[in-house]
Amino acid sequence: MQLDLHRHLEGSHSASALVAVAREFSIFDPVFYDAAAQRFRTPAELTTQITMSGPTADPAVFYDCIVKARAAYVSVPAIGALATHAFREAAAETDGFEMRLSLFSMTRTLIEQQHQRWREVPPLVFAEQYARPILLAVLAARDLVFAETGVPMVLRLGLSRTFESEPHYRALAAMVREHASALVGLDILGIVAGDDREPLPEALLEILELMRRDLPDLTIHAGELAGPQSVNRTLELGPRGIGHGVRSLEDPRTLERLAREGVTLEVCPTSNRLLIPAELAALERVHGGTPLRALQQHHVHCVLGSDDPTPMGTSFSAEVELARHLGVDMARLERDSRRRWTQITGQVLPGAPAA
Repeated sequence: MQLDLHRHLEGSHSASALVAVAREFSIFDPVFYDAAAQRFRTPAELTTQITMSGPTADPAVFYDCIVKARAAYVSVPAIGALATHAFREAAAETDGFEMRLSLFSMTRTLIEQQHQRWREVPPLVFAEQYARPILLAVLAARDLVFAETGVPMVLRLGLSRTFESEPHYRALAAMVREHASALVGLDILGIVAGDDREPLPEALLEILELMRRDLPDLTIHAGELAGPQSVNRTLELGPRGIGHGVRSLEDPRTLERLAREGVTLEVCPTSNRLLIPAELAALERVHGGTPLRALQQHHVHCVLGSDDPTPMGTSFSAEVELARHLGVDMARLERDSRRRWTQITGQVLPGAPAA
């Protein structure tokens, strides 16, 4: 059973979906429209702009791909149409998946696309007039695609550690708590510049603790651009999952703690190859193979994710084949995926029981 348990909506807008939505909503942004030729770009042409060309130590290259895709966030209906495409495409290649919604950044982008300064929008207006309609549109897209396909799919709210405005985050959090029953948990994500690449701002943690009363299942991105100290700090918050976490392999004590506490690492092989090429190469030299296989050998629960398939030029099917090629224990991967799905949803999927 193929379960994609680390996938971001903003990174799941395929070139074909973006072109279709640009045409439908007459989005003449240069990203999608060639003014000189007076035509919309083809998916193949657009792919070169929104997909990374290769590994880099500069995460800005990745974010640039995301920013270009966000140029289609011109209205709530356009965002809803993109979400529908993304859920359909994920459903077509998986037996179930978890999509992550970066609601703050999507809201901020929508306001900017409407030629306003988002910081000048009062927090309550930000949450009620902009963020809530986006959330409802994405939930409607999920429900529509589930009704069409029957593929299990869940939505997790992502909060960025970039933490641009505490008042806006607080207003957003209060609104989201009203929709907690439609979500499965919280995720902290984002990479920042400076010595601490994966910080956990105190005010963000306060908001997080308030939200966990309604959304207790927590995942946090850690141990990717920062070392095992990032994972150790994250474990103090009691997450059930850690996004990436492969640099836990740099510290045996961190590995022991992960195994002992039963925390699941969400491993995304192509993402690691593109975003942390030097660190990945070092881990492979030390452990004689892919980090995912090494983590399994240290009895750490691991699941597989496509992360941001469009900018990374991958798919979940490709990640599965890559894992198999790299010698990952696929039976154990499935057991861990089923186990984590049951934690997230409270439901056991048909077939072999979760271990």
